[in-house]
Amino acid sequence: MESFDVDAADQGALLDELLRMQAVMETTVVPEIVEPLLSLRLTMQQLKVLGILMTEPDGSTVQGLSKTLGVSLATMSGIVDRLTGHDMATRVEDPSDHRVRRVLPTARGREVMQELLAARPQLSRPPLERLDVEDLRALTRGVGALLRVMQTEAAAAEAASADTRTDADPTTLEPKR
Repeated sequence: MESFDVDAADQGALLDELLRMQAVMETTVVPEIVEPLLSLRLTMQQLKVLGILMTEPDGSTVQGLSKTLGVSLATMSGIVDRLTGHDMATRVEDPSDHRVRRVLPTARGREVMQELLAARPQLSRPPLERLDVEDLRALTRGVGALLRVMQTEAAAAEAASADTRTDADPTTLEPKR
């Protein structure tokens, strides 16, 4: 790995270097990421639906999922049926409208997604222990700053999403027309 003078670099050069290093880190851990994916018996569409369900605290409807992924209701119903058959999702009655069935991830579905997410590139203790204290402090400070920005952006996105949902049709979470 080539040397990079952090002190002499401007913001653009630092950003470029960080993104280059991230790409190297991701390439290094690709086998760790691919192995759990290959062991799943889910299609890409099923995985996408499970991922969407993980981000929706109240679950979603088949209609909402079909619109999100741009597939027919029949196709989405089949995808949800297969996820239900794999014990990855379940259909429940919507407490506010008994005509509506919501789709939620099961404990097994959540576990599978968490295992996949755990395979992502991450900081681990052994390489961090080899850093000198000054570098470790700088890394901790930088990651903390990045995390604060990401949390602020996520909170703003959630607030904007909540504003949109208050004007939404409760059966589909689509804006009312």
